[in-house]
Amino acid sequence: MTPPINDILPELKTALAAHQTVILQAPPGAGKTTQVPLALLDADWLQGKKILMLEPRRLAATNAARYMSKLRSESVGGTIGYTIRYQRQVSKQTRIEVVTEGILTRRLQSNPELEGVGLIIFDEFHERNLNSDLALALCYDAQQGLRDDLKILIMSATLDAEPLAKLLNAPLLSSAGRSYPVTIHYAAQETDNLIAGTTAAVHRALAETEGDILVFLPGAGEINRCRQLLMGLNEVDICPLYGALPYPDQEKAIKSGIRRKVVLATNIAETSLTIAGIRVVIDSGYARQPRFDPASGLTRLELVRISQASAAQRTGRAGRLSAGVCYRLWSQGAHGSLLPFTPPEIRNADLAPLVLELANWGCPNPLELTWLDPPPTGGLQAGRRLLQLLNALSSSHQLTTIGRALAKLPTHPRLGRLLLAAEKLDCLSLGCDLVALLSEPSPDRYQQLQTQLETLWRCRKQGQLEAYRNIERAAAYWRKRYQLKPVNGLPNNNRRLLGKLLASAFPDRIGRLRHGENDRYLFASGRGGQLQKNSPLHKQKFLVATELTGKRGQEGQIIQATGLELTDILTLYPDCPWTKEVFWDDQTGRIVARNVQQFGKLNLAEKPASSSMEESSTVLLEMLRTKGLEVLNWTPEVETFRARVALIRGAYPDENWLELSNAKLLINIEDWLLPFIADVKNTNGLQKINLLAALQSLFTWQQLRKIDKLTPERLKVASGSSIKIQYYLNSQPILAVKLQEMFGESDTPHIGAGRIPVQLHLLSPAGRPLQVTQDLRTFWDDVYPEVKKEMRGRYPKHPWPDDPWNALPTRYTKQRRGR
Repeated sequence: MTPPINDILPELKTALAAHQTVILQAPPGAGKTTQVPLALLDADWLQGKKILMLEPRRLAATNAARYMSKLRSESVGGTIGYTIRYQRQVSKQTRIEVVTEGILTRRLQSNPELEGVGLIIFDEFHERNLNSDLALALCYDAQQGLRDDLKILIMSATLDAEPLAKLLNAPLLSSAGRSYPVTIHYAAQETDNLIAGTTAAVHRALAETEGDILVFLPGAGEINRCRQLLMGLNEVDICPLYGALPYPDQEKAIKSGIRRKVVLATNIAETSLTIAGIRVVIDSGYARQPRFDPASGLTRLELVRISQASAAQRTGRAGRLSAGVCYRLWSQGAHGSLLPFTPPEIRNADLAPLVLELANWGCPNPLELTWLDPPPTGGLQAGRRLLQLLNALSSSHQLTTIGRALAKLPTHPRLGRLLLAAEKLDCLSLGCDLVALLSEPSPDRYQQLQTQLETLWRCRKQGQLEAYRNIERAAAYWRKRYQLKPVNGLPNNNRRLLGKLLASAFPDRIGRLRHGENDRYLFASGRGGQLQKNSPLHKQKFLVATELTGKRGQEGQIIQATGLELTDILTLYPDCPWTKEVFWDDQTGRIVARNVQQFGKLNLAEKPASSSMEESSTVLLEMLRTKGLEVLNWTPEVETFRARVALIRGAYPDENWLELSNAKLLINIEDWLLPFIADVKNTNGLQKINLLAALQSLFTWQQLRKIDKLTPERLKVASGSSIKIQYYLNSQPILAVKLQEMFGESDTPHIGAGRIPVQLHLLSPAGRPLQVTQDLRTFWDDVYPEVKKEMRGRYPKHPWPDDPWNALPTRYTKQRRGR
């Protein structure tokens, strides 16, 4: 059967002859991955040069190379070869080389002109991996600046290709492909148990359909759990399929078998892989995608809903051979809420490797390159911070000596930094094992690294590396690169080496035990973390965490960590600066001054210091801004002054008298308080501040005289007594006076040049309030007769005249008044 893509191959050849860049859109199953490179191999414009084809996944790369070689009746490594991480099968005769994106980036960095290469094909570009976006940006930059004869072909299944075509000024070709109708069954209701829902769907599909079944699950963990539940099925092969699986097991899943087959796969099976015999798809609707949080510096695989485009691709797998069936484990209503396309990884990824590559490319400003989606600012800043912590990037974003060394290592900058440290500490074989454990999935990932290393060494010694196959392969790659022999233990049994190496790679995750705690840590990044209950590191003063869970703004759970000594931190980072800290200590209620040796947000060591008057004053003012002025000693005398000024402000609004509320005073605190705190060092000193003098300093001498005049301290009443006026904020002034001293008075007293009425509290001879009034005339006429009746018997020695208007005001008893 002729692949559908063949119909567009003549148009594609013409377009590539006329244009530098072409975009080809074709659905899954059209044959683009294997037919296009072979069809272009003898194109005149290629001039005998090589074709590099990028595949996002290692499994897809090796299978594409094998299938194309089979079509030419050749062995892999002849005309068609591949290069992926840890594996290479090419020769001098290789004209089509299938590579993964990291490999192409390495080639570009070492040979920017890509001599001998005539065409670069980006396959499955719709997956929008970070490395794909980076490789395209670098290739396009090389094409435009160095190699105008270099051709670029971008192939995609579901990408919204119009924006890319416009960005690159490239023609867009489309192939309809060939597919058969697929009947889609939605779940009536989504199950809470993914594994139970998936296995139930498998049983249903086996009963209702024919042909092999492809089941999409998020990851290897879900695949293995489902496999265990399905192993009892008769006459059915249960075949897992994911990237870390050994090649023979992958082959079993991909090739036709004698019995009916259920393939349990990750999203690795969405596009490039052709799996024989599939007529039924069961889609869980989930995938695991890397997500990076710039605030925490952590990348984690997060369980996410797939997009509508991914769902369509998965469904299409059932219709490649004949009419098929797809069981979607979500409702039809929920389908509409899925994102149209999978967001590009560049939006959420750890951008430290990208920043390193761009600096090595000579482009410290990423926005100088052409991007379909530019790298986000937050991710770039986080990437630069990490590289600067690793001493790989200067403050001007140029590579340092260490940065140039890291750029030559095909691994994450953290792990490259670990290898450089291991080389310096003369334990490079140990470094190779550590890098392998940190970069490959481990069967014992929740064990401490020390335990994982010991297990690896024991298995290596016994020749039983089945469970650690991928880790040993990675370690062997690095040993081969450095021409080393394997080790089966710590050099000289030096357990501190492990902490040193990890601290070199994870400086932001060096943690110090919080004061008074035995399992909670503060990290150099400023983030917090807590050890698991069964951790052997409780009360360890310093550690380095290599796995830390938790979301932004939350304290993380320390899953994996190794103990660390202060001397080792100072050996690795000898330039940790000493800085002076002056701050207010709430616990002791005093200003503390100390010299602190800092590493990020950590205080490694400290020494007592003294604070200057300026430093102490600054700390006090900042503390008051934080805690509020309530911590000061607001005596009744001070509060009275504030109340008097507030009364004048209300009575004379046009004179712009200052407001002395706490909120307003905080705004200009330096203007009035600074001269009065020069010698204050603690809480006792705060209480002794002369606040009255401080507030009065805000006013001129003339204003203070006016305050005394308008709001006098005392008021003379009819009896001749001088009574103290009581002033309170947000209240009228109060004059508490014995009733007998006001006989004959008809007008309520006023202050403030007559603008501020005084509230009278008329008191009994015992000093208890009898009446509160601002209308003395009404009191004498209407209220006093009743008061007189009640009080005359209680206080017979005091005058209670029937006619208060004409009675003599007095502060004495009748007997004393008569003398």
